[in-house]
Amino acid sequence: MVIMGERMTRLSCAWLTTVVLVGPFLTEVAVAGDNGVIFRLVATGDCATASPERVCLSAPLVSGAPTSALDVLRDIYPGLDANGIGHQFAGAEAVETASDPDAGTPDDREVGIATGDFANIAVIEAGNKAFAAAVSSGVVTVAEVKPAYRALGRLLVATDPGGPTVGYRLLLAAPDSPVALTLSSHFNSQEGFDVLHLTGVVGGELIDLYDGPYLYSLAEATEHCQLLDHREVISAIKTQPQSHHGLADIGVVVDYAATCINGETRRQLEAKSFPLRLTYDGARYDGDASALGDLNSGLME
Repeated sequence: MVIMGERMTRLSCAWLTTVVLVGPFLTEVAVAGDNGVIFRLVATGDCATASPERVCLSAPLVSGAPTSALDVLRDIYPGLDANGIGHQFAGAEAVETASDPDAGTPDDREVGIATGDFANIAVIEAGNKAFAAAVSSGVVTVAEVKPAYRALGRLLVATDPGGPTVGYRLLLAAPDSPVALTLSSHFNSQEGFDVLHLTGVVGGELIDLYDGPYLYSLAEATEHCQLLDHREVISAIKTQPQSHHGLADIGVVVDYAATCINGETRRQLEAKSFPLRLTYDGARYDGDASALGDLNSGLME
């Protein structure tokens, strides 16, 4: 995806504030029942204060197994202590579309989960097994956490040079194949860029599976609208009953809406849905996202 530069007249600071408040960006989409498992922020400190939105660093992730988020994150930060402090970044091989492959180079540096090295994690269960995926410093790591801990690999998945990378959803494409959808994004003036990426465990190893979908949002002042808000969000993501080469198809629906805002008045001018079906070809997932790409190209002109 080519990220366009400053093409349009900048909005005033007041309108930029409105852009942020108009509606939820992708990372705030509500979790529907079929939308996989949401990633939650890893929190350090007193586990008694943990909330549904947070996972305590040192608490067991699932019942019946002692593995904690700390165990999983040590694959990214060897030697990480119970306070989320460390001194080593293990690095990771970069996916093909990584924005900065060198960011995956191993390094001795200060690490702080409660400060600059924020992490989030998701856990999904399949029968008597459970898997966890954690994202931090642009790296995703996946492990089997029940019945026993087994690291399954890590990859550098930061695909947007302008913003952070977080975990978005964790699904099961097969009983032994968790797949993690990560999100790299940034907001540039009146434009929002959300770049998703799919990795998953195949044959006991974490591999690069699919780059996308790409979501674009734009807020601009027009003759008739103080703010014309073009917004794209994922409204559904789920595995399908059909499978190819042993992995379930994955259905994704991207919703687009254009909303005219004048003061307190909001009027929807246009709404579209773009269903995308990803199928595994034995090496990677593939799907036709050309209709969404055409919409984004038109908005960027």
